Amino acid sequence: MSVRLILYILLFCTWCCPAGLPAQSVAELERQLQQTTDSVQRWELNYRLSRSLFTIDLARAGSYAEKALQLALSLQDKKREAESAWAFADVAERQAVWPRALAYYQKSYDAAIVSPLPDLALQATDKMQVLQARQNNFREAYEWSRRRSSLLQEKARQVAEEQRRKYEESQSALTAQKKRENQTILLVAALLGLLLAIFYYYRQRTNRRIRGEMAEKNAMIEEKRRRSEQLLLNILPPAVAAELTVRNKVAARRYERSTVMFIDFVGFTRIAEILPPEVLLAELDYCFSRFDDLIGRNRIEKIKTVGDAYICASGLTDRNERPTDMIRVALSIQDFLQKHREKRIAEGLPAFEARIGIHFGPVVAGVVGTKKFAYDIWGDTVNTAARLEEACEPGRINVSGAAREVVQEEFQWEYRGKISAKNKAEMEMYYCLGIV
Repeated sequence: MSVRLILYILLFCTWCCPAGLPAQSVAELERQLQQTTDSVQRWELNYRLSRSLFTIDLARAGSYAEKALQLALSLQDKKREAESAWAFADVAERQAVWPRALAYYQKSYDAAIVSPLPDLALQATDKMQVLQARQNNFREAYEWSRRRSSLLQEKARQVAEEQRRKYEESQSALTAQKKRENQTILLVAALLGLLLAIFYYYRQRTNRRIRGEMAEKNAMIEEKRRRSEQLLLNILPPAVAAELTVRNKVAARRYERSTVMFIDFVGFTRIAEILPPEVLLAELDYCFSRFDDLIGRNRIEKIKTVGDAYICASGLTDRNERPTDMIRVALSIQDFLQKHREKRIAEGLPAFEARIGIHFGPVVAGVVGTKKFAYDIWGDTVNTAARLEEACEPGRINVSGAAREVVQEEFQWEYRGKISAKNKAEMEMYYCLGIV
């Protein structure tokens, strides 16, 4: 074999297998890292090594992720900075170093917003929300939940804008096409009068096709509008959604006879460490979907979820101003969770238990701002319901004295006495045992 042929083969292999393609092993990646001095290639190799070692050696994976982050900072490349910070935070989370994981997920989020990498920014908000909730920083978890909603709304807005742009381009193309056809009609009419009848038939057929396309596109637009309205109704109560549609804002309202319920899973952090994220999310979605179904049958409004916490309220309209339906739903939820828990334990799987707190009193409800909005409730009643949930035992329903006084003859009760709660004076608490 000639020297020239060998050189051609080497050049062909170099062209087909650029340095950016995946290496065969960790050792091969480390060898390439030692041989290269190019900053971009060193970042690529450090980043791939951190990902390759993630399931093998967390300490080494973290070291390579940190080096990749330093290289990205020196390159002033926000995209690489976001990916490197995510990898480092991912290692810290697996090592259960929550403050470091939170700090670097924050860095990844900040860089992804600038890059922009909207999908990575969404993933970072998910991580921040879960980690803050895991450390009982529910206020921060709620803020990250709102950021996530904002990002999703922005993404939906961009998709809608792109669809509008494509629609306008298609309309422009159709208009241009029609103009060309009209010019052709004039030319053919001037030159070929004998073919007028045939040309007239062709023109009518073309117009029918264009009208059909227009009608189809209008139907698609109407369907998308209907879906948008349905999405709004899934976010807001019907009356609030109607007011927002008409006035583009919602006035805050005070409801004097509202019932607020907090549901929180016990040992969620422990179970989250056992189950894969996909399985954990599917289990959480299954339980929350069942909660949605139960409250939907009883005119109760779902307010929000924060991590593994579920918050809902009744009495936000002129109907359903007594705690009866809320307590009945709470009993149904505990019954569902108990049966589901028994089934999963029989299958050798971890299962959730929940604490439930219910309080009755005034709240203020509304939508804050005019963009990226979320329906929410405020007031001491909300805070008290949260404290009742915290003071509850797993698998039980802790009801305040104020709520019990309104419906005391309808249910069986176990008096707990006056119990102090965080930032609250001692208050009477009752366990609901069932329906009379």
